[in-house]
Order: sequence, then C-alpha cells, then structure tokens
Amino acid sequence: MEQKPYALFDFDGTLIRGDSIVRFLRYAHMRGLVSAGGLVRAGLCAALYGLRLLTAEEAKRRSLAFLKGRGEKEVAALAEGFCHEVLVPALYPDGVREMRRRSAEGAEVLLISASPAFYLEPLKRVLPISAVIATRMDVEDGVYTGLLFGENCRGVQKPLRLAEYLAARGEMVDYAASWAYGDSAGDLPMLTLCGHKVAVNAKRRLVKRLQGADGVAFLRFEQPRE
Repeated sequence: MEQKPYALFDFDGTLIRGDSIVRFLRYAHMRGLVSAGGLVRAGLCAALYGLRLLTAEEAKRRSLAFLKGRGEKEVAALAEGFCHEVLVPALYPDGVREMRRRSAEGAEVLLISASPAFYLEPLKRVLPISAVIATRMDVEDGVYTGLLFGENCRGVQKPLRLAEYLAARGEMVDYAASWAYGDSAGDLPMLTLCGHKVAVNAKRRLVKRLQGADGVAFLRFEQPRE
C-alpha cells in the first residue's frame, strides 16, 4: 500500500485565537438559543475545567446542553451561519496560507480538533480540507441528545481518531514527510507522529515538551485586523 504525506492541523489556538466554543455560545445567544444564564454557566464550566474540577467532556457537554432536542437540520443551519460569519473571518491568514501551501505540495489536509465537528464541517467548503476529525455529538433519530458521542478529541485521542479514519479508507501515512500543527500540550501526541512538527503560538508546556525533538519549527500567527 502506497504511503502519502498528510498535513494535520489543530483548530483552536492554531488557526484561530482562543476557544471556538465560547464564540459559538455567543453566536447562539445572539439568536436567542442560549440565555444569559447559559452563558454564565458555560463560563463557570470553563473555569472549573481550568481548575481540573471538571473533565473536558463534562464541561463541553454542559456548555452545549442547549442542543438537546434540536434537529440535525436546525443545528446544521446554525453551524453554517456560525462558521461563515464568525470562524472564517477569525482565521489566521498565516494559517490559511500554510494549509494551502501544504495542499499545493501534495499533502492531504486534515483538521483534527477537540472542538465539535458539526460547526467545523462547513470549513471544508472554503479551505482545502479533506476531512474534519473532531469531537462528535450524539444524535438519535435525527435529534441531538445533548451528549458527546465517544471521547473528547484531544491528546491521545487525536492519533487514535486519525488511525480510525485511515483504517476506514485503507490508507497509510508517510509520517516522515507529513506535517502537524498545534499550539498546546494536548496536540503533542499528534505532533510527535510527524517528521515536521510546527508549534503555532505555542503554550509554555508545549515548548518545554518539544525541546530537543527533531523537526520542530516555531511559528507565530497574527490575528487578522477586525
């Protein structure tokens, strides 16, 4: 089986500044889908997660609880608007150029993120992304249950989900020729897979963990002017 190069991109902190779920909740609030109290509760969940008093999965589930009972079409329309009105304008231009450069060189581009897949999927229509591998929300009979489906796509889950994706397609990665981009220690298992490890606006823990590793580059992406 022939191997081919891939370019693996994290999203939050790597292609945009900050946490996209926060932006999504604000967007939903502006459309009357999340109350002011819901925003406060989501902020509290984020604080508790930061203090390690709440797991990432539970913080995400509670923050996105407003999706429970909503149909796939309604959520898809909300995600489409959010992606094009909020996410696309917030993308780091340098990140978009890197993605397009790798694609032009022949690498298959994948977005691998802990953020919810449903609002990242529309990015495939504006960026050279073959697939989005991200945290999945549970849907039964076309309706969101408010629960996560499987694990939060962070840390070791990133290479595990990548392996799942490749196995389903019968494909193999030329890891030595592949690239991975991330900003935090949660991206380290994905970065260490590839011959080219790119730390973008890297957090201190990631910088420390990459010290002495081969094939490491540190890049600074700047926020677009609003």
